[in-house]
Amino acid sequence: MLKKCDLTKKTDEKTFAVKIVPLQQRLGELQRQLRDERIPVIIVIEGWNASGITMTIQELIRFLDPRGFTLSSIGVPTEEEQKHPLMWRFWNRIPAAGRIGIFARGWYSRALAEETDGPGWEQRMDRAIGSINRFERELSDDRTIIVKIFLHISKKEQKKRLLLRETNPLTSWMITKGDWDFHREYDAYIPVFDEFLKKTDTPCAPWTVIGATDANHTLLTCYQTVVKTLEKNIPVILQKKKSGKETRSRFSPVIVPVTRRSAAPDLREKKEYEARVAAAQKKVRDLQYLLYKRNIPLAIVFEGRDAAGKGGTIMRLAHDLNPRDYSVMPVSAPNDYEKEHHYLWRFIRNYPAAGHITIYDRSWYGRVLVERVEGFCTKQEYKRAYSEINEMEEEFRNWGGGLLKFWLEVSPEEQLKRFEQRETDPLKQWKITDEDWRNREKWDLYGEAIDEMFAKTSTKYAPWTVIESDDKWYARTKTLETAVAYCEKLLE
Repeated sequence: MLKKCDLTKKTDEKTFAVKIVPLQQRLGELQRQLRDERIPVIIVIEGWNASGITMTIQELIRFLDPRGFTLSSIGVPTEEEQKHPLMWRFWNRIPAAGRIGIFARGWYSRALAEETDGPGWEQRMDRAIGSINRFERELSDDRTIIVKIFLHISKKEQKKRLLLRETNPLTSWMITKGDWDFHREYDAYIPVFDEFLKKTDTPCAPWTVIGATDANHTLLTCYQTVVKTLEKNIPVILQKKKSGKETRSRFSPVIVPVTRRSAAPDLREKKEYEARVAAAQKKVRDLQYLLYKRNIPLAIVFEGRDAAGKGGTIMRLAHDLNPRDYSVMPVSAPNDYEKEHHYLWRFIRNYPAAGHITIYDRSWYGRVLVERVEGFCTKQEYKRAYSEINEMEEEFRNWGGGLLKFWLEVSPEEQLKRFEQRETDPLKQWKITDEDWRNREKWDLYGEAIDEMFAKTSTKYAPWTVIESDDKWYARTKTLETAVAYCEKLLE
């Protein structure tokens, strides 16, 4: 892509003045339409050092309403960002519906900087490319418009600009030894950049490479690219909204069969139950310290029927854990601000950091359970979610994270018994709501959703573990002992 780019193109002042004004006005109009239609936009400006990224963005935003866009200048990751997968920091920065997110460099520069150092960089780069393509496709499927521009200059032009900045007292601070080191490796990076651009040039997020030797040509082409992309994609998105048609990601993981049961052998002896739970709690605490020492993040997901015992089981699991290194994320219906983002956004931004444990009391599986049954998302959206969830979980596991998924299954008879107990116990009445009774009336509909969830998301790298929960003692014991066995294997 870079080799075919014409670096000699120029635009004279007169032509530039005539063409740029209507484009600036049109961009302002499109921003208002995006706001009204609740369509998010991502604009990524990448390029060589000194290619004009800052100048281009500065001019591009002059005619945008500053209340409707956010600029992210991406540099060296913070200490917190280093504890998470590459794309985590960018999920945290995606724009809400109706807003524009502008990135002065983005996931491309960071992938190149962080994944090409040391042996085995080709494999790491391939994984990064896979993560980037999935990230952009999932956002595009969720009706985000993505504009990607790469500013290309020659090695000679780069040297000229670096010298110009270095000799100017006002800009000399901008040029570092690293800039010159990178410049000297320009020829070696050309094929790397070219291959990177080709592999991330996708139908949902294509690249526009601009020869950035001439400032007028650079800015005019950037405006034309942004305006043309928005004009092309806004009608397509509105038509999809109207027709209900969705794009579904294609992903075929290896599925592990799951059998859903509620009954299991009773733990009749209280002493046996207490002894096994106490022993498992001590082991979980010891394993927590080893996970922290090894910088391994662990996500533990709890899903299940109402009154299946998720809360009590989580309390036993966390009983002896060091509170500084774990957190519990209770998940309820998304608030208004969360609804303005991709449904996975609120979960990914709460990923466990390296060495940390996050316990999810309900999770992203609400998309294919509650949201499906209650009609809070379309059939196309929850069908697409299976692939998106599988890809998200695979990426987290490939990064080195551990993922345990527990389903607590309870029989309708046992659930009714627990509901009635909650209604008559003053200390437990807060646990029972009208919504619980409404959900019970849809037992069979939820059963269909649960079975399909197992059939499509119990993967080899993130299988479901069913906890037979009619007997609470048995359920808690199995959960803790399963967690111990999983963590021991994870640490091997």
